[in-house]
Amino acid sequence: MSCESGSKTRGNTRVLVVEDDAEVLRFLQELLVANDYQVIEARNGVEAMVALTAPASQLPHVVVLDLGLPLESGVSVLTFVRNVMQSGLPVIVLTGRSDAEEEAAVRELGVSAYLRKPASAQSVLAALSRALG
Repeated sequence: MSCESGSKTRGNTRVLVVEDDAEVLRFLQELLVANDYQVIEARNGVEAMVALTAPASQLPHVVVLDLGLPLESGVSVLTFVRNVMQSGLPVIVLTGRSDAEEEAAVRELGVSAYLRKPASAQSVLAALSRALG
């Protein structure tokens, strides 16, 4: 499934979910699949960066990113997207953290939404809809 045509329907929209908590990952996987999104999973920052260097036809259209990850933090992943890839890829942060300085730094790097856990299914889907706009 290539996105070369430029048209994105939910059925071919790939969402990279970067989350190390198995319960949250399962919630997001079930929610996204039930709403006809394709899910790419990464359980740590390194897996996320690998997924973000896939061939163009396999790259995600949007990322749902936890900040507290093993191996490489979510901030490192976002920095990789913005500064190394130089990409405007939509990123939705979904975090349990409440550090105001970290939130400000993350927002400065550019995110489509900043959601706090536990996020409702409705808020996640609304953030995805806005990000993919």
